[in-house]
Amino acid sequence: MSQTVPCVHCGLPAPARDDGAPSFCCAGCRTVHGLLHDAGLGDYYDLRSSLEAPPSGHPAAPAGQELHARYAHLDDPELARVHGMAPGRATLELAGLHCAACVWVLERLPRLLPGVSSARVDYGRGRIHLQWDPEQVSLSTLAATLDRLGYPPRLRTEDADAERARRTRSELWRLAVTGALTGNVMLLTFALYGGASDADATMARFMELLSLLLAVPAVAWGALPFYRGAWSGLRAGVLHMDLPISLGIIAGFSASAVATLTGTGEPYYDSVTALVFLLLVGRFVQQRGQQRVATRGELWQGLVPGMAERRQGDEWVQVYATALRPGDRLRVRTGERMAADGHVREGRGHVDLSMLTGESRPEPVAPGRRVLAGSINTGPPLEIEVEAVGSATRLGQVVERLGSADAERAPVARMADRLAGWFVATVIGLSVVGGITWWLHAGPTRAFEVVVSLLVVSCPCALGLATPLALTVARGRAARAGFVVRSTAALEALASARRVVLDKTGTVTEGAVRVVDPGEPGHAEALRLAAVLERDARHPLADALRRWGREDGGDDRDPPTDVVEHPGRGVEGRVGEHRLRVGSPRWIEPPASHRSRLEELLARGLTPVVIEVDGEVAAVIGLGDRLRPEAAEVVRRLRAHGYSVGLRSGDHPRIVRAVADALGIDDARGGLAPEDKAAEISGDLSCVMVGDGINDALALRTAAVGVAVGGGAEAALAVADVYLQQPGLGPLWELLRGARRARAVVRRNLTFSLVYNLSFASLALAGLVTPLLAAILMPLSSLTVVLGSLLQRSYAASNGNVGVSAAQSLRTMSPAVASEMQ
Repeated sequence: MSQTVPCVHCGLPAPARDDGAPSFCCAGCRTVHGLLHDAGLGDYYDLRSSLEAPPSGHPAAPAGQELHARYAHLDDPELARVHGMAPGRATLELAGLHCAACVWVLERLPRLLPGVSSARVDYGRGRIHLQWDPEQVSLSTLAATLDRLGYPPRLRTEDADAERARRTRSELWRLAVTGALTGNVMLLTFALYGGASDADATMARFMELLSLLLAVPAVAWGALPFYRGAWSGLRAGVLHMDLPISLGIIAGFSASAVATLTGTGEPYYDSVTALVFLLLVGRFVQQRGQQRVATRGELWQGLVPGMAERRQGDEWVQVYATALRPGDRLRVRTGERMAADGHVREGRGHVDLSMLTGESRPEPVAPGRRVLAGSINTGPPLEIEVEAVGSATRLGQVVERLGSADAERAPVARMADRLAGWFVATVIGLSVVGGITWWLHAGPTRAFEVVVSLLVVSCPCALGLATPLALTVARGRAARAGFVVRSTAALEALASARRVVLDKTGTVTEGAVRVVDPGEPGHAEALRLAAVLERDARHPLADALRRWGREDGGDDRDPPTDVVEHPGRGVEGRVGEHRLRVGSPRWIEPPASHRSRLEELLARGLTPVVIEVDGEVAAVIGLGDRLRPEAAEVVRRLRAHGYSVGLRSGDHPRIVRAVADALGIDDARGGLAPEDKAAEISGDLSCVMVGDGINDALALRTAAVGVAVGGGAEAALAVADVYLQQPGLGPLWELLRGARRARAVVRRNLTFSLVYNLSFASLALAGLVTPLLAAILMPLSSLTVVLGSLLQRSYAASNGNVGVSAAQSLRTMSPAVASEMQ
């Protein structure tokens, strides 16, 4: 028998510890003891000792200090450097996340700790993104606080999947043990109901006491996740969704225990243990359903292939991409995407890197040349050696940056959280009033049944899941359809948008600008110099000059030097001995002798570009671009569905007006610098800015939602909220329509959750719902929301090679892939 000593806090017997740490009889005493010391009230124990004999336990050591010591390594600057953590920012893995209510509690962290400016939870991946002032609070203090709230943190590491698998095994053990206890309690209860109490009162009493003993671990240990959630919420000053569940379990067990020990009334151990077991089953299934839509897995499946052809001995074998490791040899056939970063070992050809770099021309590759995950082999089959897989790839780092935006909660999700908090308070108030009323009219046994049923069936878990789950699934569907959305908040903003502003060059036009009018024959040398200067520029107008230079054969000069780009204006630098400036007439004002030339180009609908060599205007050339064939139809659809459509460009106003007339757009403005475009849409919360992702970076960042339709994913997602993998404006309408459909799913989920909670709360209050039925209905409501979200048709999977269909991915999902998605 283990030795006992007095509890340091209350003096009751507590198990002795061999490590010299304080001994406590329960978690409550440990928590209160830590709170008193952390609040500077440790003198309470000294004062108590001076008034009465102190408990003979171990010397007090503040629990808070123990936790700080456990997490002190997090404050090491070297650790921050190794993990790439910026000052005052960190991402931690959390254990103990159960549902949306946990997110709700953790995001109140700034209320508990001064100096914490933001705490955003990514439930799907079990992470919290923290921002704080290092001068006021340390990361170790943050970690210790999270631990005391019931969510032990750890730095994000490569074995996160193993940690999640360990937590899943722990949950399954809890489920299995509680199920076994419930089964035995029910067998004993069946015997009592079958007449054992009439046959032998002593045996009936023994069975009742045995049921009590079996119910204790089911209620105390099996229901522990619910108690932790409720307690964490109370410590954070909010009403957690687990609070009514915990109160219902405790109330039902307490009433049964009193009935057994006093010999009055009927115990309900079978109902209480079955309640705990069914709640655990419902929560486990709910968590698995929600975590399977973790955005990283969805986005990754939309950008890289799920399978790869790996060399094993003398054979090529199809394996899951998640099973690849550095050093593996892969064969990538014509038209297939690379599943990992690596370098070519055998074969020569070309790869399409447009998704990452925006470069439309395939890049030549040969043995030794590096290739990237997500790129497409457009030539003969290649054999590559894997260098990096998963999040370590260049594409994986882009997806990881998207993951940091997962925690940005949509406004409607925050509204649902507040509504759930109010609902919990209302349910607790109704349970008190209803319990008293039923006690007075039908006795304590009936009152306890009604209270337990009300507290359990009214848990607003479905309400908490309704919004974030639907938006997260929609975001994953969008990725499969070729729309990479940074966050669910951006998806909601898309659904609420009423105004769409389009950039001209490269957005409503094809972006394949050509030199239509090179001017006089004597201007050819100036054009050759300009083509060399624009060699590395990314604007579509630069493509036109480079293309002309290649056709003219003047692209073999030495690279330019001292190149400086001026967004929206032009570029300057040196080519050989010459100093050049190439740009718009607003930046390089042509002399009077060139004014007639300028007017002529404008009258023809061409874009004038001025070339200045060594301080003198050497040429004014005309560039032209064709409208995208689908642009007029997209504008017509947008206007037909109530969107206000505008056109903005840095091009000459007369050219912009001509393009707008061709598209049927009334609101058009030209001659705008990038900052002018941004200023026009700043503050408009219903505006979607659509641009090329490079030249329109400022406007895309300023808009409520920025949509990039050109450039590579890596550059576009650095400035925009949405990246369209498919070229052209055609996908824009599908993007907006899908966002509206996702909002409809959110509204449907919220309506169902509210109707369910109000209806069954009323029935429970009327005494028409038993505790066992309540335990079945509560998880079913959450599962209904999960199922409704998973089956939504917000976005249809792309028919191209952007990703696989949802049905195919479910058919081919392996445990490794499922783990990755979680």
